[in-house]
Amino acid sequence: MKHSLLVLFFFFSVVAMSQVTVVVNPNDTIVCFRDSVAFTTNVAGAGSASVSYRWQKNYIDISGATDSVYAITQVTGSSPGLYRCIVSTEGMGSDTSNDAMLRMHPRMYVDTLYRYNPLGCASECKGQFKAAVSGGTPFKNDPPYIYEWNGGHSQDTIVFGLCRGHYTFTATDSLGCTIDSGYFVDVLKSPKVTFTIEPDSVIYRTNPNIQVAFPDSMRQYITNWTWNFGDSIKVPNMNPVSHTYGDTTKPGQITIKLTFTDLNGCDTSITNIVTLKTAELNIPNVFTPNGDHVNDRFAIQLMDDQEKDFRVAYLGNEFMVYDRWGRKIFNQANYKSEDWDGERVSDGTYFYILKLTGQYGDEVIKGSVTILR
Repeated sequence: MKHSLLVLFFFFSVVAMSQVTVVVNPNDTIVCFRDSVAFTTNVAGAGSASVSYRWQKNYIDISGATDSVYAITQVTGSSPGLYRCIVSTEGMGSDTSNDAMLRMHPRMYVDTLYRYNPLGCASECKGQFKAAVSGGTPFKNDPPYIYEWNGGHSQDTIVFGLCRGHYTFTATDSLGCTIDSGYFVDVLKSPKVTFTIEPDSVIYRTNPNIQVAFPDSMRQYITNWTWNFGDSIKVPNMNPVSHTYGDTTKPGQITIKLTFTDLNGCDTSITNIVTLKTAELNIPNVFTPNGDHVNDRFAIQLMDDQEKDFRVAYLGNEFMVYDRWGRKIFNQANYKSEDWDGERVSDGTYFYILKLTGQYGDEVIKGSVTILR
């Protein structure tokens, strides 16, 4: 008798020790459309035994759901239902969790989102849009939703003052649920106009002349235009146009702007860059005197089409020549191109430094020359 009682006691002790409980949280939750939710399984009584998970929705297995957490990243209309987890514990069989209910607040809808004014010019920012929303849980007062427009100036369901680009609209109901939609604001198309600068985008103060022009074929798309040369000079309705920069224009990058009006009455501006430089010297790498040692001189020329000697209004010019050992062999202030005669030195490579101080700033030009006989 005692032996039988001991067996029964041992049996009930093992059953009590092997009892596993499975709880899923949250057990009842309600969310908005496109919200996220995660069901988490808590297992007690399994000890160190291995555990596997299987999820069901409305008593039907969910394919691929084999973790302790089942997450829904975006709740849709098909997401609500009854969820539970079946836990299989090694040596202890399977246990089913509590039923966890997922519900969803009434869904909101963007019924219409449209532009209600004509297209405007790109520079005017005159886009106007209107939205209509339904569903959800509206506020009892008017307006029934909170409207947010990310751009322009808005008043409830209307926004205005929009420039060209992509925007979003969001409506929120009394429960904090939202619905949003993207839209694009377009504008009247402007003709594609370009213009050229001749002779080049780099000019020198010794010849600061340019000519700008756009293709004659563009005249059929524009009604009037104005050139702005970046030095307070403006020229209307001429093409092509020649322009000379005066002495008061500082060297550097100058923005040339063409502003034109198209057939829609829209104004558009395009720009180009010209660089104005002071004189830049080009000293030939090889100098060969004519052999008679009469009027031999080292030629210095400007890097422009005129190829004039270097004669510009600089003050405090200094020209220095060094041999390959670094010894100064020539030093002349107020330098002019005919001041150094290459026949007075032996063959070899020489290095020069030209310092220029003028009303537009200081310049130091360095280089080398090889003399051969």
